[in-house]
Amino acid sequence: MKFKYIPILFLLVLLAGCNHSPNSQFKEITSPAGDNSMYPRLFTDNTGAVFLSWVEENGNLAELKYATFDNDSWSSATTLSSDSTWFLNWADYPSLIAHDGKPLATHWLNKVKGGTYAYHINMATYNNGWSEAFTPHKDDTPTEHGFVSMTPATDSTFLAVWLDGRNTDGRGHDEYMDMNMAMSLRGAIIGNDSEIKDKFLLDDSVCDCCNTSVIKTDKGFIAAYRNRTDEEIRDIYVTSFANGSWTDPKPVHNDNWNIAACPVNGPAIDAYDNNIAVAWFTGANGEAKVKLAVSKDYGETFGPPVTLDDGNPYGRVDLNMSENKIWVSWLTSAENDAELQIRSFTFDGVEIASYSLPGLSNSRNSGFPHISVWNEGLLIAYTDVSGESPHVRTLLLE
Repeated sequence: MKFKYIPILFLLVLLAGCNHSPNSQFKEITSPAGDNSMYPRLFTDNTGAVFLSWVEENGNLAELKYATFDNDSWSSATTLSSDSTWFLNWADYPSLIAHDGKPLATHWLNKVKGGTYAYHINMATYNNGWSEAFTPHKDDTPTEHGFVSMTPATDSTFLAVWLDGRNTDGRGHDEYMDMNMAMSLRGAIIGNDSEIKDKFLLDDSVCDCCNTSVIKTDKGFIAAYRNRTDEEIRDIYVTSFANGSWTDPKPVHNDNWNIAACPVNGPAIDAYDNNIAVAWFTGANGEAKVKLAVSKDYGETFGPPVTLDDGNPYGRVDLNMSENKIWVSWLTSAENDAELQIRSFTFDGVEIASYSLPGLSNSRNSGFPHISVWNEGLLIAYTDVSGESPHVRTLLLE
């Protein structure tokens, strides 16, 4: 697939046709989250219903809650689970997915003995009520298991992928370069009866702490993640699942970012029919950039990436696709701290509109802003850390 413009034409379109909208385009929606709330995630299901999940902390107790959006307002909050033993992290946090207007599954992370970053994934499924918590991985090693992505597979099953540290068990600092002890990307098909139907190894060497992203197409599934090569190149890769197996992982684009550490900045992927879009952050050649690439053939090939931001962005990207638009969001530097950039594109990668939401923070406590399609617009959720305690805010961009 080739983009249907040349750089000069793209610049003219950008200057003449884009809607660089002021902050007044954002409508504040009263948040269902209470005090000391954080880590929001948005999920739009196959019926168009939008679910918001988040965490509230009260002393040592953490509560995972969710609400649904309808008639331009949120429902009251429902508590999914609570405990004092969770692992809570600004970049690795709980989620919820839904199908047919009802919850399907949720996940959170639980500390285990054995190390500072030893934690396991806990899940619960919904089938006329929530199941008991279970762990989708069965290795029991005191290592990191997290950065989960989930998507519905059928009416009663879903795919989950996660970073799995079982091969890092006992790894010393001087063994970090040993690829036999690298973080891996694993996954499973799980039923709403909490049974694991199938399990997979997607990649045996990936970045240790970058977000993953997974979507379903009418041909199967596609997972996007930050890879790790023997030469410490950490670019964004995809792998597809069809007919019972995963394809060999391949780069969306060869940025050739050489970094012997984890940048804590993963990709976002979404699909509409055969169109696949991926957004990501890279620091290749010492230059921070946010990029977007589009595929017209279910992710078999991607066109040349469009650079969305090369003005020292922080990344923390999100991406959603509607019937005729690609929506991308990311956090970028601003005079007073940070702002959320949101842009929409055609499926050919031509920019339609651009929006800026000022007043955000680049601190870890602010986490990752999220977007999700709502009718012809967009719902936005982020953690506001400007007050005495953090608070999840939600906005509507119409």
